[in-house]
Amino acid sequence: MKKLFFFVFIICLNFASCSNDEDSMEEESQKLEKMHKELVDLSLVNSQTCTNAEEWDFVKLTPNACGENRGYIVYSKKINKSAFLAKVQTYSNAQLAFDKRWNIYISCDVSPLPSGAACVDGKVRLDF
Repeated sequence: MKKLFFFVFIICLNFASCSNDEDSMEEESQKLEKMHKELVDLSLVNSQTCTNAEEWDFVKLTPNACGENRGYIVYSKKINKSAFLAKVQTYSNAQLAFDKRWNIYISCDVSPLPSGAACVDGKVRLDF
């Protein structure tokens, strides 16, 4: 009887730990989304009209396991660049930790390097 109880206890423990991991993954994913939204907000890309491409710059986002990037984020040169880039680095580190923890692998496709920013209909975009 003790063996049966122990066996049932171990099975219940496994199910409980699995569901906790899934919740943790979802919570971590939501934190990353929140961090990314904060970066976009800080960049002023959605709140400022683009009239001069020289007023904009871009930074590479998180590298994947191959060392390639996952894209770029455009930001206004009017913001505090060092504080913004520190937040980009924090986000990148969190994204890499998330990928490692949850064994997430991204394709190793090489993405082209933008040549700069351009203003199109008042919105900033990257030129490739």
